[in-house]
Amino acid sequence: MQLDNMQALLILIVPIKLEALIVDKLLAHEAISGFTSSAVSGHGSFKSTQLSLVEQVTGRQSRMQFMLHAELAVLQNLLEVLKKDYANADLHYILQPVLAAQSL
Repeated sequence: MQLDNMQALLILIVPIKLEALIVDKLLAHEAISGFTSSAVSGHGSFKSTQLSLVEQVTGRQSRMQFMLHAELAVLQNLLEVLKKDYANADLHYILQPVLAAQSL
């Protein structure tokens, strides 16, 4: 598989309070042609200091998920920017190759 022009999918999972900032950052990134976003719930082991009382009782934390499909190099560049700008902001990401993608 050629790495030149390799397509990838970036999934960003961020705290709700950062939604507007991340949307603005993604819209301002010239190499990103678009993305999707959706409200999701995070489940698992969290530090209790990270959770509100309601989140501790329900066992879930509200998050926003963004999905971006672009060239791998573009997404890697974006990740470097996000790592610098949002260090310790509780962002989680998954970067994976795309085997095929097409609008039908």
